[in-house]
Amino acid sequence: MASIKERAAALNLAEKLCVRNQAPCVASKPVQSCTMWSSLISHLKSTVTVKRRRVLLKSHSDCFLGSEGVDVLAEYIVKAKGFEGAVVSRDKVVCVCQALLECGVFEAVGTKVLGKDKKQDAFHDSNSALYRFVDTSTPSVDELEKGVLVNGIQKFFTCAPSDRQEEQTCPPASLVEMSTPVLFTHTSSQLDAPATSSQSLELPMNSLSLSPCRVQTATGLPQSLVDEVWQEQTLLSLLNLVELPVLEGVLQCRQSPSSPSPANLAHNNPDLIYSSNHLDRQILKAFRDSQEDEWLCAALDCLDFLPDQPVVELSRELPHCFPQDNESCDPEPAGLSVQERGDNSAEHTHLSPSGLAQCKLLLYGTLVKHYSITNRLPLLPQHMTDVYTAITELLVNVKLDKALEALQLCLKLLPHSCRDELRRLLIFVSLAADPHGIKVDKEIENRLAVKRSFSRAILHSKALSKEKEDLILVFMLSNVKEIFKIPGALHKVVSDKLACLVQEKQPDVTGSTFCQQVDRNTLQSSTKTTTNQALWVLLNNIHLDTKISAKEKKRLLRQFHLSHPEIFNQYFGDSAFSVL
Repeated sequence: MASIKERAAALNLAEKLCVRNQAPCVASKPVQSCTMWSSLISHLKSTVTVKRRRVLLKSHSDCFLGSEGVDVLAEYIVKAKGFEGAVVSRDKVVCVCQALLECGVFEAVGTKVLGKDKKQDAFHDSNSALYRFVDTSTPSVDELEKGVLVNGIQKFFTCAPSDRQEEQTCPPASLVEMSTPVLFTHTSSQLDAPATSSQSLELPMNSLSLSPCRVQTATGLPQSLVDEVWQEQTLLSLLNLVELPVLEGVLQCRQSPSSPSPANLAHNNPDLIYSSNHLDRQILKAFRDSQEDEWLCAALDCLDFLPDQPVVELSRELPHCFPQDNESCDPEPAGLSVQERGDNSAEHTHLSPSGLAQCKLLLYGTLVKHYSITNRLPLLPQHMTDVYTAITELLVNVKLDKALEALQLCLKLLPHSCRDELRRLLIFVSLAADPHGIKVDKEIENRLAVKRSFSRAILHSKALSKEKEDLILVFMLSNVKEIFKIPGALHKVVSDKLACLVQEKQPDVTGSTFCQQVDRNTLQSSTKTTTNQALWVLLNNIHLDTKISAKEKKRLLRQFHLSHPEIFNQYFGDSAFSVL
Protein backbone atom coordinates (compact mmCIF):
# COMPACT_ATOMS: atom_id res chain seq x y z
CA MET A 1 0.00 0.00 0.00
CA ALA A 2 1.50 3.31 -1.06
CA SER A 3 2.04 5.93 1.60
CA ILE A 4 0.75 9.50 1.46
CA LYS A 5 4.21 10.75 0.49
CA GLU A 6 4.56 8.21 -2.31
CA ARG A 7 1.12 9.07 -3.71
CA ALA A 8 1.93 12.78 -3.67
CA ALA A 9 5.24 12.07 -5.41
CA ALA A 10 3.47 10.01 -8.08
CA LEU A 11 1.24 12.98 -8.86
CA ASN A 12 4.16 15.45 -8.62
CA LEU A 13 2.29 17.44 -5.99
CA ALA A 14 4.86 17.42 -3.20
CA GLU A 15 5.61 21.11 -3.54
CA LYS A 16 1.90 22.03 -3.35
CA LEU A 17 1.40 19.99 -0.20
CA CYS A 18 4.59 21.09 1.55
CA VAL A 19 3.85 23.01 4.75
CA ARG A 20 6.54 25.44 5.77
CA ASN A 21 6.89 27.75 8.69
CA GLN A 22 5.44 31.17 8.20
CA ALA A 23 7.90 33.80 7.06
CA PRO A 24 8.81 36.46 9.61
CA CYS A 25 7.55 39.24 7.35
CA VAL A 26 4.01 37.83 7.25
CA ALA A 27 1.78 39.01 10.05
CA SER A 28 -1.03 36.88 11.34
CA LYS A 29 -4.45 37.64 9.93
CA PRO A 30 -6.79 39.71 12.11
CA VAL A 31 -9.29 37.81 14.13
CA GLN A 32 -12.24 39.73 12.70
CA SER A 33 -11.23 39.25 9.03
CA CYS A 34 -14.05 36.72 8.51
CA THR A 35 -16.64 39.17 9.87
CA MET A 36 -15.22 42.02 7.78
CA TRP A 37 -15.42 40.05 4.54
CA SER A 38 -18.91 38.73 5.33
CA SER A 39 -20.16 42.24 6.12
CA LEU A 40 -18.53 43.66 3.00
CA ILE A 41 -20.10 41.05 0.71
CA SER A 42 -23.53 41.43 2.35
CA HIS A 43 -23.38 45.21 2.01
CA LEU A 44 -22.42 44.98 -1.66
CA LYS A 45 -25.28 42.58 -2.46
CA SER A 46 -27.87 44.63 -0.58
CA THR A 47 -26.78 48.11 -1.75
CA VAL A 48 -25.52 48.03 -5.33
CA THR A 49 -28.14 48.59 -8.01
CA VAL A 50 -28.96 45.36 -9.87
CA LYS A 51 -31.10 45.71 -12.99
CA ARG A 52 -31.28 44.98 -16.70
CA ARG A 53 -28.61 46.87 -18.66
CA ARG A 54 -27.67 47.26 -22.31
CA VAL A 55 -24.11 47.08 -23.67
CA LEU A 56 -23.12 46.85 -27.34
CA LEU A 57 -26.77 46.70 -28.47
CA LYS A 58 -27.44 43.66 -26.26
CA SER A 59 -29.39 43.55 -23.01
CA HIS A 60 -28.18 41.67 -19.94
CA SER A 61 -30.43 40.97 -16.95
CA ASP A 62 -29.59 41.19 -13.23
CA CYS A 63 -26.33 43.15 -13.65
CA PHE A 64 -24.48 45.93 -11.88
CA LEU A 65 -21.76 48.26 -13.12
CA GLY A 66 -18.16 47.80 -12.07
CA SER A 67 -17.84 51.49 -11.22
CA GLU A 68 -20.95 51.34 -9.00
CA GLY A 69 -19.56 48.31 -7.18
CA VAL A 70 -16.35 50.24 -6.44
CA ASP A 71 -18.38 53.24 -5.23
CA VAL A 72 -20.44 51.09 -2.84
CA LEU A 73 -17.42 49.30 -1.35
CA ALA A 74 -15.38 52.49 -1.03
CA GLU A 75 -18.18 54.23 0.86
CA TYR A 76 -18.62 51.21 3.13
CA ILE A 77 -14.91 50.81 3.95
CA VAL A 78 -14.61 54.49 4.89
CA LYS A 79 -17.41 54.15 7.48
CA ALA A 80 -16.96 50.51 8.57
CA LYS A 81 -15.68 49.54 11.98
CA GLY A 82 -12.07 48.37 11.93
CA PHE A 83 -10.98 50.75 9.12
CA GLU A 84 -10.80 53.90 11.24
CA GLY A 85 -8.33 56.41 9.88
CA ALA A 86 -7.87 54.67 6.53
CA VAL A 87 -8.00 56.84 3.40
CA VAL A 88 -9.42 54.61 0.67
CA SER A 89 -8.38 54.86 -2.97
CA ARG A 90 -10.21 53.34 -5.89
CA ASP A 91 -7.14 51.30 -6.87
CA LYS A 92 -7.23 49.44 -3.56
CA VAL A 93 -10.97 48.88 -3.79
CA VAL A 94 -10.45 47.42 -7.27
CA CYS A 95 -8.06 44.89 -5.69
CA VAL A 96 -10.83 43.86 -3.29
CA CYS A 97 -13.30 43.54 -6.18
CA GLN A 98 -10.76 41.43 -8.05
CA ALA A 99 -10.55 39.05 -5.09
CA LEU A 100 -14.35 38.78 -4.98
CA LEU A 101 -14.42 38.11 -8.72
CA GLU A 102 -11.81 35.36 -8.51
CA CYS A 103 -13.60 33.68 -5.59
CA GLY A 104 -16.91 33.57 -7.46
CA VAL A 105 -18.92 36.09 -5.41
CA PHE A 106 -19.90 37.64 -8.74
CA GLU A 107 -18.98 36.96 -12.35
CA ALA A 108 -18.25 39.08 -15.37
CA VAL A 109 -21.11 39.20 -17.85
CA GLY A 110 -19.94 37.86 -21.21
CA THR A 111 -20.01 40.18 -24.19
CA LYS A 112 -19.78 38.99 -27.77
CA VAL A 113 -16.70 40.05 -29.68
CA LEU A 114 -16.56 38.97 -33.33
CA GLY A 115 -19.36 36.51 -32.68
CA LYS A 116 -17.65 34.77 -29.75
CA ASP A 117 -18.39 35.11 -26.05
CA LYS A 118 -15.54 36.76 -24.20
CA LYS A 119 -15.40 37.12 -20.43
CA GLN A 120 -13.20 39.51 -18.51
CA ASP A 121 -10.56 37.95 -16.28
CA ALA A 122 -9.73 41.21 -14.52
CA PHE A 123 -12.13 43.51 -12.71
CA HIS A 124 -12.66 46.85 -14.45
CA ASP A 125 -13.72 50.06 -12.72
CA SER A 126 -15.81 51.13 -15.68
CA ASN A 127 -19.34 52.09 -16.61
CA SER A 128 -19.27 49.57 -19.46
CA ALA A 129 -18.16 46.56 -17.38
CA LEU A 130 -21.10 44.45 -16.21
CA TYR A 131 -21.09 41.90 -13.39
CA ARG A 132 -23.69 39.51 -12.00
CA PHE A 133 -23.89 37.96 -8.53
CA VAL A 134 -23.48 34.19 -8.28
CA ASP A 135 -25.50 32.63 -5.48
CA THR A 136 -22.92 30.36 -3.91
CA SER A 137 -21.62 29.88 -0.42
CA THR A 138 -19.42 32.66 0.98
CA PRO A 139 -15.73 31.93 0.23
CA SER A 140 -13.31 31.46 3.09
CA VAL A 141 -10.85 34.09 4.25
CA ASP A 142 -7.92 32.06 2.91
CA GLU A 143 -9.47 32.10 -0.57
CA LEU A 144 -10.12 35.85 -0.46
CA GLU A 145 -6.87 37.08 1.07
CA LYS A 146 -4.33 36.22 -1.60
CA GLY A 147 -1.86 38.28 -3.57
CA VAL A 148 -1.81 41.88 -2.34
CA LEU A 149 -4.42 40.98 0.31
CA VAL A 150 -2.39 38.14 1.80
CA ASN A 151 -1.87 39.95 5.12
CA GLY A 152 -5.55 40.76 5.59
CA ILE A 153 -7.96 43.37 4.30
CA GLN A 154 -7.60 45.54 7.40
CA LYS A 155 -3.83 45.88 7.12
CA PHE A 156 -4.11 46.38 3.36
CA PHE A 157 -6.07 49.61 3.90
CA THR A 158 -4.31 50.86 7.03
CA CYS A 159 -0.59 50.11 6.58
CA ALA A 160 1.91 52.55 5.10
CA PRO A 161 2.98 52.34 1.44
CA SER A 162 6.48 51.19 2.43
CA ASP A 163 4.95 48.38 4.43
CA ARG A 164 2.84 47.31 1.48
CA GLN A 165 5.89 47.17 -0.77
CA GLU A 166 7.64 44.94 1.75
CA GLU A 167 4.60 42.68 1.99
CA GLN A 168 4.36 42.24 -1.76
CA THR A 169 8.06 41.40 -2.14
CA CYS A 170 7.87 38.84 0.67
CA PRO A 171 4.93 36.48 0.01
CA PRO A 172 4.16 33.64 2.41
CA ALA A 173 6.37 30.65 1.75
CA SER A 174 3.51 28.19 2.18
CA LEU A 175 1.85 29.50 -0.99
CA VAL A 176 3.66 27.84 -3.89
CA GLU A 177 1.06 28.41 -6.60
CA MET A 178 -0.10 32.00 -6.84
CA SER A 179 -3.11 33.19 -8.79
CA THR A 180 -2.82 35.81 -11.51
CA PRO A 181 -1.50 38.95 -9.80
CA VAL A 182 -3.77 41.97 -9.70
CA LEU A 183 -2.33 45.14 -11.16
CA PHE A 184 -1.68 47.37 -8.17
CA THR A 185 -0.39 50.94 -8.48
CA HIS A 186 0.36 53.26 -5.62
CA THR A 187 -1.42 56.58 -5.70
CA SER A 188 -0.10 59.89 -4.58
CA SER A 189 0.45 60.78 -0.96
CA GLN A 190 -2.62 62.99 -1.05
CA LEU A 191 -4.83 59.94 -1.51
CA ASP A 192 -2.93 57.50 0.70
CA ALA A 193 -2.04 59.09 3.99
CA PRO A 194 0.77 57.02 5.53
CA ALA A 195 0.03 55.48 8.88
CA THR A 196 2.51 54.56 11.55
CA SER A 197 3.66 51.00 12.02
CA SER A 198 1.96 50.76 15.38
CA GLN A 199 -1.32 51.86 13.86
CA SER A 200 -1.07 49.26 11.10
CA LEU A 201 -0.46 46.39 13.51
CA GLU A 202 -2.71 47.57 16.31
CA LEU A 203 -5.94 45.60 16.71
CA PRO A 204 -8.85 47.39 18.43
CA MET A 205 -9.40 45.44 21.60
CA ASN A 206 -13.00 46.57 21.92
CA SER A 207 -13.83 44.77 18.68
CA LEU A 208 -12.66 41.39 20.01
CA SER A 209 -14.99 38.99 21.74
CA LEU A 210 -14.27 35.50 22.98
CA SER A 211 -17.92 34.64 23.43
CA PRO A 212 -20.02 33.32 20.53
CA CYS A 213 -22.13 35.98 18.91
CA ARG A 214 -24.43 36.38 15.92
CA VAL A 215 -22.76 37.47 12.72
CA GLN A 216 -23.57 41.09 11.96
CA THR A 217 -23.89 42.34 8.41
CA ALA A 218 -22.65 45.66 7.15
CA THR A 219 -26.10 47.11 7.69
CA GLY A 220 -26.05 46.20 11.38
CA LEU A 221 -28.69 43.49 10.98
CA PRO A 222 -28.13 39.96 12.29
CA GLN A 223 -27.38 37.41 9.60
CA SER A 224 -30.33 35.34 10.76
CA LEU A 225 -32.66 38.29 10.09
CA VAL A 226 -31.16 38.80 6.62
CA ASP A 227 -31.68 35.10 5.83
CA GLU A 228 -35.27 35.33 7.08
CA VAL A 229 -35.95 38.29 4.78
CA TRP A 230 -34.52 36.38 1.83
CA GLN A 231 -36.66 33.34 2.60
CA GLU A 232 -39.81 35.42 3.09
CA GLN A 233 -39.43 37.41 -0.12
CA THR A 234 -38.45 34.32 -2.11
CA LEU A 235 -41.58 32.54 -0.93
CA LEU A 236 -43.79 35.53 -1.76
CA SER A 237 -42.27 35.76 -5.24
CA LEU A 238 -42.86 32.04 -5.76
CA LEU A 239 -46.51 32.34 -4.68
CA ASN A 240 -47.00 35.21 -7.13
CA LEU A 241 -45.70 32.97 -9.89
CA VAL A 242 -47.33 29.58 -9.21
CA GLU A 243 -50.39 28.42 -7.29
CA LEU A 244 -49.70 26.10 -4.37
CA PRO A 245 -52.53 24.31 -2.52
CA VAL A 246 -50.66 24.22 0.81
CA LEU A 247 -47.48 25.87 2.11
CA GLU A 248 -46.49 23.26 4.67
CA GLY A 249 -43.98 21.52 2.42
CA VAL A 250 -42.32 24.76 1.31
CA LEU A 251 -42.04 26.04 4.89
CA GLN A 252 -40.35 22.79 5.93
CA CYS A 253 -37.66 23.20 3.31
CA ARG A 254 -35.24 25.12 5.54
CA GLN A 255 -35.80 22.67 8.39
CA SER A 256 -35.10 19.56 6.31
CA PRO A 257 -31.85 17.75 7.10
CA SER A 258 -29.17 18.21 4.51
CA SER A 259 -25.60 17.18 4.00
CA PRO A 260 -23.04 19.39 5.74
CA SER A 261 -21.31 21.99 3.63
CA PRO A 262 -17.67 21.46 2.71
CA ALA A 263 -16.63 24.40 4.88
CA ASN A 264 -18.13 22.75 7.97
CA LEU A 265 -16.76 19.25 7.40
CA ALA A 266 -14.01 18.13 9.73
CA HIS A 267 -11.73 17.04 6.88
CA ASN A 268 -11.56 20.65 5.64
CA ASN A 269 -10.36 22.01 8.97
CA PRO A 270 -6.77 21.00 9.70
CA ASP A 271 -7.04 22.50 13.18
CA LEU A 272 -9.59 19.80 14.07
CA ILE A 273 -8.06 16.82 12.27
CA TYR A 274 -4.78 16.22 10.48
CA SER A 275 -4.92 12.50 9.77
CA SER A 276 -4.06 10.56 6.63
CA ASN A 277 -7.64 11.09 5.40
CA HIS A 278 -7.10 14.84 5.48
CA LEU A 279 -3.85 14.48 3.55
CA ASP A 280 -5.61 12.33 0.95
CA ARG A 281 -8.10 15.11 0.39
CA GLN A 282 -5.30 17.65 0.17
CA ILE A 283 -3.65 15.53 -2.53
CA LEU A 284 -6.86 15.51 -4.58
CA LYS A 285 -7.36 19.24 -4.02
CA ALA A 286 -3.84 20.01 -5.23
CA PHE A 287 -4.39 17.69 -8.18
CA ARG A 288 -7.62 19.52 -9.04
CA ASP A 289 -5.85 22.92 -8.96
CA SER A 290 -3.26 21.63 -11.42
CA GLN A 291 -5.81 20.52 -14.05
CA GLU A 292 -7.60 22.53 -16.73
CA ASP A 293 -10.02 19.89 -18.04
CA GLU A 294 -13.57 21.05 -17.21
CA TRP A 295 -14.95 17.50 -16.90
CA LEU A 296 -12.17 16.47 -14.51
CA CYS A 297 -12.45 19.60 -12.35
CA ALA A 298 -16.24 19.23 -12.03
CA ALA A 299 -15.87 15.63 -10.86
CA LEU A 300 -13.17 16.53 -8.32
CA ASP A 301 -15.36 19.35 -6.95
CA CYS A 302 -18.05 16.80 -6.05
CA LEU A 303 -15.64 14.87 -3.81
CA ASP A 304 -16.01 17.46 -1.04
CA PHE A 305 -19.39 15.94 -0.17
CA LEU A 306 -18.26 12.32 -0.14
CA PRO A 307 -17.26 10.46 3.05
CA ASP A 308 -13.62 9.66 3.75
CA GLN A 309 -13.57 6.01 2.69
CA PRO A 310 -14.28 6.42 -1.07
CA VAL A 311 -12.02 9.49 -1.19
CA VAL A 312 -9.12 7.55 0.35
CA GLU A 313 -9.65 4.66 -2.08
CA LEU A 314 -9.70 7.08 -5.00
CA SER A 315 -6.52 8.76 -3.79
CA ARG A 316 -4.77 5.38 -3.74
CA GLU A 317 -5.90 4.45 -7.25
CA LEU A 318 -5.28 7.82 -8.89
CA PRO A 319 -1.45 7.54 -9.23
CA HIS A 320 -1.94 4.51 -11.50
CA CYS A 321 -3.32 6.87 -14.16
CA PHE A 322 0.17 8.41 -14.53
CA PRO A 323 2.92 6.71 -16.50
CA GLN A 324 5.67 5.46 -14.23
CA ASP A 325 8.72 7.37 -15.39
CA ASN A 326 11.90 6.73 -13.50
CA GLU A 327 13.28 10.10 -14.42
CA SER A 328 10.28 11.86 -12.89
CA CYS A 329 11.02 10.21 -9.56
CA ASP A 330 14.58 11.58 -9.45
CA PRO A 331 15.13 14.41 -6.99
CA GLU A 332 15.16 17.88 -8.42
CA PRO A 333 18.54 19.58 -8.61
CA ALA A 334 19.37 21.96 -5.84
CA GLY A 335 19.22 25.66 -6.43
CA LEU A 336 15.91 25.71 -8.28
CA SER A 337 13.55 28.49 -7.30
CA VAL A 338 10.03 27.88 -6.10
CA GLN A 339 8.63 29.07 -9.42
CA GLU A 340 10.89 26.68 -11.40
CA ARG A 341 9.90 23.77 -9.19
CA GLY A 342 6.23 24.70 -9.65
CA ASP A 343 6.67 24.83 -13.44
CA ASN A 344 8.30 21.42 -13.45
CA SER A 345 5.48 20.04 -11.30
CA ALA A 346 2.89 21.42 -13.69
CA GLU A 347 4.62 19.73 -16.63
CA HIS A 348 4.77 16.36 -14.89
CA THR A 349 1.15 16.63 -13.74
CA HIS A 350 -0.11 16.83 -17.33
CA LEU A 351 -2.10 13.69 -18.14
CA SER A 352 -1.74 11.73 -21.35
CA PRO A 353 -4.99 11.04 -23.28
CA SER A 354 -5.13 7.46 -22.02
CA GLY A 355 -4.32 8.51 -18.47
CA LEU A 356 -6.96 11.26 -18.61
CA ALA A 357 -9.61 8.78 -19.77
CA GLN A 358 -8.64 6.31 -17.04
CA CYS A 359 -8.77 9.05 -14.41
CA LYS A 360 -12.21 10.20 -15.57
CA LEU A 361 -13.64 6.68 -15.45
CA LEU A 362 -12.21 6.20 -11.98
CA LEU A 363 -13.86 9.42 -10.75
CA TYR A 364 -17.13 8.57 -12.48
CA GLY A 365 -17.27 5.16 -10.84
CA THR A 366 -16.61 6.68 -7.39
CA LEU A 367 -19.42 9.23 -7.77
CA VAL A 368 -21.86 6.67 -9.17
CA LYS A 369 -21.19 4.34 -6.26
CA HIS A 370 -21.93 7.14 -3.77
CA TYR A 371 -24.99 8.71 -5.40
CA SER A 372 -26.70 5.49 -6.54
CA ILE A 373 -27.47 4.30 -2.99
CA THR A 374 -31.19 3.46 -2.93
CA ASN A 375 -31.90 4.69 0.62
CA ARG A 376 -30.25 8.05 0.00
CA LEU A 377 -32.52 11.12 0.25
CA PRO A 378 -32.67 13.20 -2.96
CA LEU A 379 -31.12 16.65 -2.99
CA LEU A 380 -34.47 18.19 -4.00
CA PRO A 381 -36.72 17.68 -0.92
CA GLN A 382 -39.71 15.40 -1.41
CA HIS A 383 -42.09 17.65 0.54
CA MET A 384 -41.87 20.33 -2.21
CA THR A 385 -43.73 18.13 -4.70
CA ASP A 386 -46.40 20.80 -5.24
CA VAL A 387 -43.74 23.20 -6.52
CA TYR A 388 -42.28 20.58 -8.87
CA THR A 389 -45.77 19.82 -10.21
CA ALA A 390 -46.39 23.51 -10.88
CA ILE A 391 -43.06 23.78 -12.71
CA THR A 392 -43.88 20.79 -14.92
CA GLU A 393 -47.22 22.38 -15.82
CA LEU A 394 -45.41 25.54 -16.91
CA LEU A 395 -43.03 23.45 -19.02
CA VAL A 396 -45.88 21.52 -20.63
CA ASN A 397 -47.58 24.83 -21.51
CA VAL A 398 -44.27 26.09 -23.01
CA LYS A 399 -43.95 28.91 -20.46
CA LEU A 400 -40.20 28.45 -20.22
CA ASP A 401 -39.37 31.86 -18.72
CA LYS A 402 -41.82 31.41 -15.86
CA ALA A 403 -40.65 27.84 -15.33
CA LEU A 404 -37.03 29.02 -15.11
CA GLU A 405 -37.89 31.75 -12.61
CA ALA A 406 -39.98 29.36 -10.52
CA LEU A 407 -37.11 26.88 -10.45
CA GLN A 408 -34.66 29.63 -9.45
CA LEU A 409 -36.91 30.60 -6.54
CA CYS A 410 -37.42 26.98 -5.56
CA LEU A 411 -33.66 26.33 -5.42
CA LYS A 412 -33.16 29.57 -3.47
CA LEU A 413 -35.31 28.11 -0.68
CA LEU A 414 -32.98 25.13 -0.26
CA PRO A 415 -30.39 25.06 2.55
CA HIS A 416 -27.04 26.46 1.46
CA SER A 417 -25.16 23.15 1.73
CA CYS A 418 -27.82 21.23 -0.21
CA ARG A 419 -27.90 23.95 -2.87
CA ASP A 420 -24.12 23.91 -3.26
CA GLU A 421 -23.98 20.12 -3.56
CA LEU A 422 -26.82 20.13 -6.11
CA ARG A 423 -25.07 22.81 -8.16
CA ARG A 424 -21.79 20.88 -8.31
CA LEU A 425 -23.51 17.59 -9.10
CA LEU A 426 -25.63 19.09 -11.90
CA ILE A 427 -22.57 20.69 -13.49
CA PHE A 428 -20.79 17.34 -13.47
CA VAL A 429 -23.83 15.43 -14.76
CA SER A 430 -24.32 17.89 -17.63
CA LEU A 431 -20.70 17.40 -18.69
CA ALA A 432 -20.76 13.62 -18.26
CA ALA A 433 -23.95 13.37 -20.36
CA ASP A 434 -22.30 15.01 -23.36
CA PRO A 435 -22.42 12.46 -26.21
CA HIS A 436 -19.15 13.86 -27.60
CA GLY A 437 -17.31 13.38 -24.30
CA ILE A 438 -15.70 10.30 -22.83
CA LYS A 439 -17.96 7.23 -23.03
CA VAL A 440 -18.85 6.33 -19.42
CA ASP A 441 -20.68 3.10 -20.30
CA LYS A 442 -19.75 0.50 -22.90
CA GLU A 443 -23.31 -0.52 -23.77
CA ILE A 444 -25.53 2.57 -23.62
CA GLU A 445 -25.09 6.21 -24.52
CA ASN A 446 -23.83 8.75 -21.99
CA ARG A 447 -27.13 10.56 -21.45
CA LEU A 448 -29.02 7.40 -20.56
CA ALA A 449 -26.19 6.06 -18.39
CA VAL A 450 -25.94 9.31 -16.43
CA LYS A 451 -29.71 9.50 -16.03
CA ARG A 452 -29.86 5.99 -14.57
CA SER A 453 -27.02 6.68 -12.15
CA PHE A 454 -27.82 10.15 -10.79
CA SER A 455 -31.51 10.96 -11.38
CA ARG A 456 -32.65 9.33 -8.13
CA ALA A 457 -30.10 11.32 -6.13
CA ILE A 458 -31.36 14.60 -7.61
CA LEU A 459 -35.16 14.19 -7.67
CA HIS A 460 -37.33 11.28 -6.59
CA SER A 461 -40.87 11.41 -5.24
CA LYS A 462 -43.72 8.93 -5.19
CA ALA A 463 -46.16 11.77 -5.88
CA LEU A 464 -44.48 12.56 -9.20
CA SER A 465 -44.65 10.38 -12.27
CA LYS A 466 -41.45 9.27 -13.95
CA GLU A 467 -42.23 11.47 -16.94
CA LYS A 468 -42.46 14.59 -14.77
CA GLU A 469 -39.22 13.77 -12.97
CA ASP A 470 -37.43 13.30 -16.29
CA LEU A 471 -38.90 16.55 -17.63
CA ILE A 472 -37.60 18.60 -14.68
CA LEU A 473 -34.20 16.88 -14.78
CA VAL A 474 -33.73 17.56 -18.50
CA PHE A 475 -34.77 21.20 -18.01
CA MET A 476 -32.29 21.62 -15.14
CA LEU A 477 -29.42 20.10 -17.11
CA SER A 478 -30.23 22.27 -20.13
CA ASN A 479 -30.16 25.44 -18.00
CA VAL A 480 -27.59 24.49 -15.36
CA LYS A 481 -25.84 27.87 -15.63
CA GLU A 482 -29.08 29.84 -15.19
CA ILE A 483 -31.11 28.02 -12.52
CA PHE A 484 -28.83 29.04 -9.64
CA LYS A 485 -28.97 32.75 -10.39
CA ILE A 486 -31.14 35.09 -8.33
CA PRO A 487 -33.90 36.93 -10.23
CA GLY A 488 -33.26 40.66 -10.38
CA ALA A 489 -36.76 41.51 -9.10
CA LEU A 490 -36.18 39.42 -5.97
CA HIS A 491 -32.79 41.02 -5.37
CA LYS A 492 -34.31 44.51 -5.58
CA VAL A 493 -37.19 43.67 -3.21
CA VAL A 494 -34.81 42.23 -0.61
CA SER A 495 -32.48 45.22 -0.90
CA ASP A 496 -35.36 47.66 -0.39
CA LYS A 497 -36.70 45.81 2.63
CA LEU A 498 -33.28 45.54 4.28
CA ALA A 499 -32.78 49.26 3.72
CA CYS A 500 -36.13 49.97 5.40
CA LEU A 501 -35.21 47.76 8.34
CA VAL A 502 -31.90 49.56 8.79
CA GLN A 503 -33.63 52.94 8.72
CA GLU A 504 -36.31 51.58 11.08
CA LYS A 505 -39.05 52.32 8.57
CA GLN A 506 -42.14 50.23 7.92
CA PRO A 507 -41.49 48.15 4.78
CA ASP A 508 -43.82 48.68 1.84
CA VAL A 509 -45.86 45.48 1.45
CA THR A 510 -48.21 46.76 -1.25
CA GLY A 511 -48.93 44.02 -3.73
CA SER A 512 -46.98 41.39 -1.82
CA THR A 513 -49.21 40.53 1.11
CA PHE A 514 -51.60 37.59 1.03
CA CYS A 515 -53.32 37.99 4.38
CA GLN A 516 -53.82 40.54 7.10
CA GLN A 517 -54.49 40.22 10.79
CA VAL A 518 -58.11 40.70 11.90
CA ASP A 519 -59.91 40.43 15.22
CA ARG A 520 -61.92 37.37 16.28
CA ASN A 521 -65.36 38.91 15.67
CA THR A 522 -64.44 39.91 12.12
CA LEU A 523 -63.11 36.43 11.47
CA GLN A 524 -66.28 34.74 12.72
CA SER A 525 -68.51 37.11 10.71
CA SER A 526 -66.48 36.55 7.55
CA THR A 527 -66.55 32.77 8.05
CA LYS A 528 -70.34 32.75 8.48
CA THR A 529 -70.93 34.95 5.44
CA THR A 530 -68.69 32.85 3.20
CA THR A 531 -70.31 29.61 4.40
CA ASN A 532 -73.82 30.92 3.76
CA GLN A 533 -72.86 32.01 0.27
CA ALA A 534 -71.50 28.54 -0.52
CA LEU A 535 -74.67 26.88 0.85
CA TRP A 536 -76.85 29.22 -1.23
CA VAL A 537 -74.93 28.22 -4.38
CA LEU A 538 -75.34 24.52 -3.49
CA LEU A 539 -79.10 24.85 -2.96
CA ASN A 540 -79.46 26.75 -6.22
CA ASN A 541 -77.64 23.99 -8.11
CA ILE A 542 -79.93 21.33 -6.64
CA HIS A 543 -83.07 23.30 -7.44
CA LEU A 544 -82.15 24.11 -11.04
CA ASP A 545 -80.54 20.81 -11.96
CA THR A 546 -82.62 19.18 -14.72
CA LYS A 547 -80.59 16.00 -14.95
CA ILE A 548 -81.85 14.47 -11.68
CA SER A 549 -85.33 13.01 -11.24
CA ALA A 550 -88.11 14.79 -9.31
CA LYS A 551 -88.00 12.14 -6.60
CA GLU A 552 -84.23 12.47 -6.11
CA LYS A 553 -84.48 16.28 -6.13
CA LYS A 554 -87.19 16.21 -3.44
CA ARG A 555 -85.04 13.93 -1.28
CA LEU A 556 -82.04 16.26 -1.55
CA LEU A 557 -84.16 19.33 -0.76
CA ARG A 558 -85.59 17.68 2.36
CA GLN A 559 -82.11 16.71 3.48
CA PHE A 560 -80.88 20.28 2.93
CA HIS A 561 -83.90 21.66 4.86
CA LEU A 562 -83.09 19.45 7.87
CA SER A 563 -79.47 20.65 7.95
CA HIS A 564 -79.85 24.33 7.05
CA PRO A 565 -83.47 25.51 7.50
CA GLU A 566 -82.56 29.22 7.57
CA ILE A 567 -80.91 29.17 4.17
CA PHE A 568 -83.74 27.02 2.79
CA ASN A 569 -86.46 29.46 3.98
CA GLN A 570 -84.54 32.48 2.68
CA TYR A 571 -84.15 30.86 -0.74
CA PHE A 572 -87.78 29.68 -1.27
CA GLY A 573 -89.62 32.23 0.93
CA ASP A 574 -93.38 31.54 1.28
CA SER A 575 -93.28 28.56 -1.09
CA ALA A 576 -90.85 26.60 1.12
CA PHE A 577 -93.49 24.17 2.45
CA SER A 578 -94.99 23.51 -0.97
CA VAL A 579 -91.57 22.47 -2.28
CA LEU A 580 -91.19 19.88 0.48
